[in-house]
Amino acid sequence: MRPGELHPLNTLIRAACVVRRFRGDTRGTTAVEFALVATPFFLLMMGIMTVGMQYLALHSLEHAVGEASRQIRTGQAQKAGMTVDDFRKMVCDEAGSTIACDSRLVVHFRSAERFRDLVPMPSCIVDDGLAPPSGAGDDSLVTAVGEEDRKVVVNICYDWVMGMQLWQSIWGLISPTPTTGSGKIILSAATVFQTEPYK
Repeated sequence: MRPGELHPLNTLIRAACVVRRFRGDTRGTTAVEFALVATPFFLLMMGIMTVGMQYLALHSLEHAVGEASRQIRTGQAQKAGMTVDDFRKMVCDEAGSTIACDSRLVVHFRSAERFRDLVPMPSCIVDDGLAPPSGAGDDSLVTAVGEEDRKVVVNICYDWVMGMQLWQSIWGLISPTPTTGSGKIILSAATVFQTEPYK
């Protein structure tokens, strides 16, 4: 061996010492473990919160449809001369803050003399988008649903926006509610009833 040259055995011993020190050094293990666990944990938490928010919005919508439609069933809305816009505002008031009262909330009516004539139900999705509302906003409810002893279906459609684009795309794939081709999530609530003989 030349002077100043390390013996191969010394090199192996030094390498073994470095490996032993590295294996015994536990600094930073918690950070590495947290990094491995944090991503799936936060995805799971986001999923749980999104599912909860969706069912809260859907429950609010169903409650609002039931409460507002009671006014039609008993004839109070018709006797008061309410319009389609008035009914829509009543739905918004009953739904509360979970539902935005804007163009994403659409009301559909269908009226007939027999229940079987109400089929098929008004659809929420048409041509890869939200179906337009039934009639103009200033139309009378009497025009939309008729008067007493009529079979009526009221269907409310709501384009639910979560705000997080990535998660919205993922949720669009696994959501139990209908989606459009563009991935929009459409919440729907409907009620069927016969108007009472209120005259």
